[in-house]
Amino acid sequence: MAENRTIKTVSENVPLGVLSLAAVLEQQGRQPIVVDLNRWYQEFLHARNSDTEGAARTPVEFSAFAAERITSLPADVYGFSTICSSYPLTLRIAESIKQAKPHAAIILGGPQASVVDVPSMRAFPFIDFVVRGEAEESLPLLLDAIDTGSSPAPIAGLTFRSGAEVTRNPNAPVIKDLDALPTPAFHLHPYIDECRDLPLELGRGCPFACEFCSTNDFFRRRFRLKSPARVLEEMRQIKQQYGITAFDLVHDMFTVDRRKVVEFCETLLQAGESYEWSCSARTDCIDEELIALMHRAGCRGIFFGIETGSARLQKIIKKRIDLHEAMKRLECSDRYGIKTAASLITGFPEETPDDLRGTVSFLMDALRLDHVEPQLHLLAPLADTPIQRRYADQLTLDGIYSDMSHQGWQQSPQDRELIASYPKVFPNFYTVPTQWLDKSYLKELREFVLIGMQRFRWLLIALHQDSGDLLTVFDAWRAWRLPRIGQEWKSSFDVSAYYAHPDFQHELFQFLQSAYLTPTSNPSHTVILNMVRLEREVCRLRKQADEHQRPIDARPGVPHIPSSISLIRLAVDYEQLIAYLRRKESLARLPAGSSTLARVTRDGEEASYVLLSQLSADLLELCDGVRSLEEIVEAFARSDPDTGGVDVRKAGIFGLQVLRQQGLVGV
Repeated sequence: MAENRTIKTVSENVPLGVLSLAAVLEQQGRQPIVVDLNRWYQEFLHARNSDTEGAARTPVEFSAFAAERITSLPADVYGFSTICSSYPLTLRIAESIKQAKPHAAIILGGPQASVVDVPSMRAFPFIDFVVRGEAEESLPLLLDAIDTGSSPAPIAGLTFRSGAEVTRNPNAPVIKDLDALPTPAFHLHPYIDECRDLPLELGRGCPFACEFCSTNDFFRRRFRLKSPARVLEEMRQIKQQYGITAFDLVHDMFTVDRRKVVEFCETLLQAGESYEWSCSARTDCIDEELIALMHRAGCRGIFFGIETGSARLQKIIKKRIDLHEAMKRLECSDRYGIKTAASLITGFPEETPDDLRGTVSFLMDALRLDHVEPQLHLLAPLADTPIQRRYADQLTLDGIYSDMSHQGWQQSPQDRELIASYPKVFPNFYTVPTQWLDKSYLKELREFVLIGMQRFRWLLIALHQDSGDLLTVFDAWRAWRLPRIGQEWKSSFDVSAYYAHPDFQHELFQFLQSAYLTPTSNPSHTVILNMVRLEREVCRLRKQADEHQRPIDARPGVPHIPSSISLIRLAVDYEQLIAYLRRKESLARLPAGSSTLARVTRDGEEASYVLLSQLSADLLELCDGVRSLEEIVEAFARSDPDTGGVDVRKAGIFGLQVLRQQGLVGV
């Protein structure tokens, strides 16, 4: 069971870099307009899906929809922040704007355009300028040049057209004093009132040189931090203006300078103000003492880039973290209740099956920790990274897109055409050669693991622990599934769509019960079969809730189990079972037992689970919507429960009162 998860809505993806530039432009007296294309896309899909006459018309493509809305705004310069995943769409929107307003200036910035500036401008004549890297100083200079019609040649960090040629000026110097920058113009974000938290920039630059990463190129490895006083000042401003006290503190490697982290935490503690924040860190640049201090100062989330569970690959990709120490940092963060992301990547050119097993094993060990959310990504050859440069002539467009490069269900035909035509502009949609691993296998494994984590976390852990290697289970499942896959999937199998569909769960459970688990020869399998039955019951209850079925029609004034509560009975002691899995103890030695879970669903929330005591379970069993309070207490007394010497009837009445306070009993 793994239903208690929180995700951010699209509208909360606040464009920090764009708002930082907008604040600088406002200081100069300009009037920037900020557009949230994420929200526009949400609105576009809603309008299209609710259009009852849409089938009779030619569907509008989002790029045309966005371009039409953008060109209606009072502007003559259009700037686009670019990232790898949406770069094809960004370019198509920019082209439509240029067609509608030929004299407007099109400016690109951000990570993607900065590293593919020259091939982009050569391929797409509608791009007028690319402002590379940090743009708070170079963008205002460019806008001044556009206003006056002067030459942009002196502007550092600019790529522009000089007649028929593309000119690339030298890089601009990095901004050394980040405190001098204004607070990002959050008031220009059109949906600021809906935000529950906000990103704030802690600093820029990373001193490391991992083979797959583009951060060190964009900020040129110049590690800088804002002063703690400046960050606290921005927090206070935001709290006063918007009532927001939760922040994602943006810096790839905040904890590199331990002294600065301590100074930041002590500044927050001395201020005596309550803020919650999250950050990114390396596991070898943090320790238990620092984690404890960060937690006291309000840290509630940490992102750790682990990248691979193979010590051999750690050296090859130049990450070079100690995996044993990395797991200890995850365990420490978990003890403090800090929500922790542990990011892993598969699909490296040098990766072998043994390396992959190490990564999956590390992921599964991290999954045993309550507050850790492991991630598994497919490698993307990001533009101008060492891996991309090394394999530039061997990249393949095979339709197996990395989730880091493409975050949607499908690529539009227009995007696919651009990607195929301009590999130097869009290398992140291609794949590097993997001599020892099949890329389609890796993609399916990723879907299997991630969907399994979301839907039946502890069952996945049990399968891994029992087999010693989750890949063994996956291989057996894959071999079983291929000849049996349902007819609706046979014609065009989409691996992502299949694993997101309920068919995956139903067929996996069928495989486990009929072909994989053998309780007669393996006692552990008896326990795991109980977990499968639990997950089947969860699926049934979820479907029942989706169909708005009420499990009980109670008489007025009679204690009953509300329709939002469902009881699940297990032939194992669930609490002991989870404890065994956490400690990696053999399930074959799990003592016999039983337990009852209450599944609680509330409107707008994911289901949660309550492990009931035996007395609570006995009482709830009697709340059938028919028995009166007196009859329930009498039946409870006849069952001769162990109440520790307390009068049975009094214990029954008190227990019902507690269950009612918990929302588990209604009247």
